[in-house]
Amino acid sequence: MSDTEPNSAPAYHDSTDRTHSHSHNPSNTRAVRNRLARVIGHLHAVERMVSDERDCAEILVQLAAVRSALNNVCKMILREHMDHCVIDAIRENDTASIEELNKAIDLLMK
Repeated sequence: MSDTEPNSAPAYHDSTDRTHSHSHNPSNTRAVRNRLARVIGHLHAVERMVSDERDCAEILVQLAAVRSALNNVCKMILREHMDHCVIDAIRENDTASIEELNKAIDLLMK
């Protein structure tokens, strides 16, 4: 899988193929994809700033903005996960999904 494939599944650190037994709200999925597109566009703009040898302080400010925007995407995904995936896992007594969430949160908070 290459980084340029637009609809490819995410690569996980342990190469496990993860799928959901339920679907997500299409408007939430669309909102996450739109925000990610903005983050990617912003990051490309920062890349151009580096190539243009712009002031380091300006670049750092823009990188902080990218990081903040990415953190907000993480919050959106986590909320959706808590509202749907975790509730389903609890209903089905699926402790493995809860453990996976804990691992994901640990990685996110590094």
